[in-house]
Amino acid sequence: MAEFNLGTLVRDANPVGKRESVGNSDIKDTYSFRLTNDDNINIALTNMTANADVRLFRDFNGNGLRDSNDSQIAASTRFGSLPESINVSSGLTNVDAGSYLIEVDRVGTANTQYDLRVSTNRISKPSNLVTAETEVGNLTGSRTFNEAIVNSDTSDTYHFAVTSSRNFRFNLSGLGSGSDLDMRLVNDRNNDSVIDASEVIVSSTSAGNRSELINQFLTPGSTYYLQVYQHSGGSSYNLNMAPV
Repeated sequence: MAEFNLGTLVRDANPVGKRESVGNSDIKDTYSFRLTNDDNINIALTNMTANADVRLFRDFNGNGLRDSNDSQIAASTRFGSLPESINVSSGLTNVDAGSYLIEVDRVGTANTQYDLRVSTNRISKPSNLVTAETEVGNLTGSRTFNEAIVNSDTSDTYHFAVTSSRNFRFNLSGLGSGSDLDMRLVNDRNNDSVIDASEVIVSSTSAGNRSELINQFLTPGSTYYLQVYQHSGGSSYNLNMAPV
């Protein structure tokens, strides 16, 4: 059986989570949970001091064990102690109401503690978990990113800081036909990787594949994230971030 049972996740509710560790005596931790709806799944693995990866499996028979017929849905295997994240849509095969397993694996020989958080949200809603998937650093000049949102990756987050109080512009463009991507600007004040309602500064949610634009006055000393997320469909996109 899974070492930890996270229970039945509640749609659009606060994430559930646990602080644990993997090391010489326990190189893998396993978590089980259930969904009662066909909803998106979001996972954040943060605050490591060494390398650990996270994987999501569909537990078809609901026995809390990874059997040979249980399929891997997604994995996050970044280098070193970088945070890991999984964001998958209910439009993906095998993401529906039922039982799931999460595995946190130590990579290499170093022990590490970690924070695991898991949430679920209805399709078209953004994940309420953020990690520094892309570390922008100090936003002192124009930066452009070319990425994509698909059912197997419904959210991209860009972590950045500002060094002076001024206006900043965020422009999301180049969306394909039939897609609808939105974005929002977040200040994670308590640095817990969870987006509380009061931490959303502003959102841009134009219909269809029209461009999204945010102009916002920002000040130094905060933990800012720009989150691009799936409302419907999938598409590559261009994101420009710049002081103005």
